[in-house]
Amino acid sequence: MASSSTSLTSCALCQARASQLCAACRNVVYCSREHQKEHWKKGHKLECKCYEVATNEILGRHLRATRDIKIGEQILKEAPLVLGPKVASAALCLGCHRNLLAPGGQKGNYYKCSSCSWPLCGKECENSPHHQPECQLMKGSNFQSKINYTPGEEERKESAYCVIMLLRCMQLKSRDPEGFARLSALEDHLRERLETPLYQVLRANLITFIKTVLGMRDWSELDILRIAAILDTNTFEIRQPRERRKIRALFPGAAMISHDCVPNMRHRFDDELNIVFLAKRKIAKGEILSISYTQPLRSTIQRRVHLRQAKCFDCSCARCRDPEELGSFAGAQTCIKCKAGKIISLNPLQNAANWKCQLCNVKRSAKEVLTVDNQLQQELESLDKTTPVSLEDFIYRHRADLHETNTHILQAKYALTQLYGSAPGYAMEDLSEESLTRKVQLCEELLKLADIFDGGWSIFRGNLLIDMEEALVAQALRLEEPQEVEEKLRQAAEMLREIRNIMKHEPEMQQVLVERQVILNSALERFEEVKD
Repeated sequence: MASSSTSLTSCALCQARASQLCAACRNVVYCSREHQKEHWKKGHKLECKCYEVATNEILGRHLRATRDIKIGEQILKEAPLVLGPKVASAALCLGCHRNLLAPGGQKGNYYKCSSCSWPLCGKECENSPHHQPECQLMKGSNFQSKINYTPGEEERKESAYCVIMLLRCMQLKSRDPEGFARLSALEDHLRERLETPLYQVLRANLITFIKTVLGMRDWSELDILRIAAILDTNTFEIRQPRERRKIRALFPGAAMISHDCVPNMRHRFDDELNIVFLAKRKIAKGEILSISYTQPLRSTIQRRVHLRQAKCFDCSCARCRDPEELGSFAGAQTCIKCKAGKIISLNPLQNAANWKCQLCNVKRSAKEVLTVDNQLQQELESLDKTTPVSLEDFIYRHRADLHETNTHILQAKYALTQLYGSAPGYAMEDLSEESLTRKVQLCEELLKLADIFDGGWSIFRGNLLIDMEEALVAQALRLEEPQEVEEKLRQAAEMLREIRNIMKHEPEMQQVLVERQVILNSALERFEEVKD
């Protein structure tokens, strides 16, 4: 970073008077475009960041903004250090990491690597740099994969894939010592994980396979398990439906980004599997950079339990600290005694704390509240989600015990926004006036919550806007009053402009946006013809 005001008036390369500010980091200036390019090659490329690594007792190492960051700005882009299958995975190619069960299924057994018999796409993937090191290791130990496919059978997850990412990390020690050092510096939470059933299984099976079958006897049991724990703590899941990829990857830089239940960034993966972080809203200088590892519509207790189990930490962000969840009351239940107050936790950062009604002060134990919460979640997850009927029935049946912004009601409402307009018998053109109005109402309600939990240019908010824009155009096409039609189409046009900003970095959404624009243009043309 620049240490004085003088450095922002002198060219970073030649020290001549300058005023051309580096647009990315805004910490240096140049006298010309040529000197900026030369300085970039000489090392500024490694220093040019809008963030710095900071440390505190609560978060440990984290990233903090070194300048004001604009909404939509790219903050960080990083290539994966290691990538590969999840612990249990459907059959995939270890070369290109695509799912091997393409639409239509397989005509025969998988193509098998000629050296180690692991399933691959074909001959070209045998020489992939991802697969070659592990292939040589298994070939040298005479190990042959036994994963097979019989035409007609259902896709299943294979537990044998649990070893692949682990081996790729272990092999970094000799192939890429610097990369291995970066991996080793990451948090592992091994002590907590060793007591879990999963790690008992790993100890019993994985360690034996690595040390005995593959002959990697120089590795201690704890060193192997620590790498497994680093992966469980720090990897990101990559989902690319168009490419048939569902894998995980390790990004040491990205691993230092903090979690917050109301984050200021979102991330995506580009075609080269780099992770890219974008600002969802304006971020002030000095602000901690954050993403969320949880779902925004989940309640505090649900989010904190998930984070404890999956990431081994207890979140204490502003939303988690607030018994009212920033005014949403997502975790609150309606009081069964007074029928009007909301039951909220007396200390949301203590999962065992009692709960109390805000109006009549009746108390309930955490165990009682959690039991009901788990039953409701199980009931919700068991519903038929191919039609709106069961979800609407769920909301109606629980109208007395669950208020309108309770997490279970919110989850049901979000599912309904997806079903109205797409489910069989509920296509947009088939929706009744009542159902179309209901879709708009649901989108409006959830957008208010999105502004609290996941606002700005978030994918969650963008998807809601897409559903609402589509519904508004459909409503406009059914109306006869010109002023009403014009107002609906004006709202839709404004939404589509915002959606473009939110989704401009999402390639898979571009065709959708083109189609929405064509439909909107057609509706506008029809309106102009009728008006004239």
